[in-house]
Amino acid sequence: MDFFHSAEHLQAALSVAYGETSTKANAQFEKLRLVLRDHDDGVEKVIRSLIHLGDEHPGRKKIAKELRYFRNNRHRIRYAQMKAQNLPIGSGVVEAACQTLRDAAAEEVGNEVAACRRASHPDAAGPAQSDRFDRAWQMLGATYKREVALPDNVIALH
Repeated sequence: MDFFHSAEHLQAALSVAYGETSTKANAQFEKLRLVLRDHDDGVEKVIRSLIHLGDEHPGRKKIAKELRYFRNNRHRIRYAQMKAQNLPIGSGVVEAACQTLRDAAAEEVGNEVAACRRASHPDAAGPAQSDRFDRAWQMLGATYKREVALPDNVIALH
């Protein structure tokens, strides 16, 4: 579970209780955010704080909604343990890698599409077909065709 996403849920609950721009909400957020991130039992402490907050302040329904988030995801919210293992607690690294792969794939596909267009349109003056397209398509297909094997812990969806 992405730490920054969890922090947003925490801030939402505190904003409902104390007011979005109040110094009390900001101070409590900074305190509980660090507890959530750095304590082995941080999520349990945050849950207890939100239970107390819901009992003491208006906006109980919104606070209860955020409390459910932490209760339902407590098994995924183990930031101190993840940090101790040098694992990322945010999804930014994964999102950046996915974006890089998407960009690289889009550029590669774009280049191949351009090559196919050049092969099928030998001159820029008109769309005359040639037998070069079929040969180019076969070459590209052979280049990108790969055998795919699923890891043992993945179930194929059909």
